[in-house]
Amino acid sequence: MEEKLISPKIDRKAYIRARIIETLDDIDVAINMWIAGRSRNSAGKVFSAVKALLSALVTKNLDKLSNNDWYLKRGYNAPTHSLKGISIDLSKLGYKEVENITNLAFLLHDYQYNGFDLDFSKYKKKEEVLHDIFIVSNFVLEHIKEWFKNEWDSDLDKVYDITLSDMKKLG
Repeated sequence: MEEKLISPKIDRKAYIRARIIETLDDIDVAINMWIAGRSRNSAGKVFSAVKALLSALVTKNLDKLSNNDWYLKRGYNAPTHSLKGISIDLSKLGYKEVENITNLAFLLHDYQYNGFDLDFSKYKKKEEVLHDIFIVSNFVLEHIKEWFKNEWDSDLDKVYDITLSDMKKLG
């Protein structure tokens, strides 16, 4: 299921919904890429899932964020270069583990580009990468329904159930 990505300036609920679906789809694609032996692409999709999740959380909480002008103009899109600050701001709103998950997502993002290059990679073996992919993905799946309970419906449940079922393949 793909939702048209409409600016939150036009329809906030539709934007949040599209980002929720993107989050779940990216995790599902990451799982299947891992299974297919594409560890770097898998790591990149988990990073994309976190970006989409943060975008949805920002949009949901636009009225509560202190730097509201920036969030209204650009921050709702969760630009990569601003994810650290966004995660800190969301943590202050009560999304406590978002900051840690964002940090893990950045490690996965680095791995996507650098692989196991000794000069750049924080990872030494695939099991370490899988560990972080599992931690981030599992965290998202454990919290997304609660965080977006007002936006949740049976269609989102279907996407969630597919992703959860595939997640079980990772162990």
